[in-house]
Amino acid sequence: MEKVIYVVIGCDTDPDRDYFVKDIPTDNLSWRGMLEGIPRAKDRLQHLVDSDGNPPVFTWLLRADYQIKQIHGGYNYILSSYKEFLLDVEKSGDELGWHPHFWYYDEKRKVWYQNSKDVDWQVEILREAYDAYRDVLPKGPRTVRMGWGYHNNHTFDTLDKLGIEVDISGLPGLRIDPPGKREPLSNYFDWSITPHKLYHPSTVDYRREPRTGENSYSLLEAPNLVARSPFWGMLSGLVLARKMKDIRQIRYALATPAYMSTITVKPALFKPMLAQIRKNLMNDNRAFYITPLHPDELIDNMHPVYSLENMEVNMRSILELADIANACVRYIRACDIKDHI
Repeated sequence: MEKVIYVVIGCDTDPDRDYFVKDIPTDNLSWRGMLEGIPRAKDRLQHLVDSDGNPPVFTWLLRADYQIKQIHGGYNYILSSYKEFLLDVEKSGDELGWHPHFWYYDEKRKVWYQNSKDVDWQVEILREAYDAYRDVLPKGPRTVRMGWGYHNNHTFDTLDKLGIEVDISGLPGLRIDPPGKREPLSNYFDWSITPHKLYHPSTVDYRREPRTGENSYSLLEAPNLVARSPFWGMLSGLVLARKMKDIRQIRYALATPAYMSTITVKPALFKPMLAQIRKNLMNDNRAFYITPLHPDELIDNMHPVYSLENMEVNMRSILELADIANACVRYIRACDIKDHI
């Protein structure tokens, strides 16, 4: 049986972050990462062909949500303002997907935060933003990755009813809980019980497969690759505990060791991902490497960890791993994952 590593590169095309890119305007959003990073990445990585001789393909997940509407005047501002640019990207073989956040503005604190309590509002935003997306690109998105990987049963049900085919939000074994009853300023999510495989979620709980007597969604969940490593999982838990100021992150790491890094990190931090790909390949003769990244990681930036140069090295490492394992590598769009189940 042929051994295959399927590489799915998803990019959450968020605006530039002020700790990545200099000279970001204080009263607007900056999109240099998207406009400069996309062509830069496609040009820089085209020599890293897969086993069929094809260059990497990407799934560019476009922002269309409440924050974009409030700041730019419409849910579909990104799509309408840069339509020709995006259509050229799609014509090159890449996929245009959707990356909705639930950012809401707190007038008292003068800050955007993740509105995780008003589920009815979340559903309304998804429906309105989806319709606005299709006003510009009538085919609509086939793939979604939610902002910060956040989901609940209502949001997953809404995407399923909208006809979304693949969701790549899952982060098996990882969770960030809100601090008590107060609305957190940081984002949170819960994929603590999610399996490390493709699955059609139960309509009872989006985080798992259906149990006896339960129905499943048509929408396929394709989780991001997460390494199951006690050492790296604890390191990840310590980092999150410090960032979130929440000791529970250490307990979570002890109970379910999980470590996730994007393909743009320094190669030393990417080694656990390579090890997990190798393990998955040995167990199943195939491995899905599904990764998120952000476009400001693809341009020259100030961050010491993330860069396009690192991505080039890490992608070459995947190809070298495949050679050692006598496996094929195939680059696919996220929407094509369901064709390889």
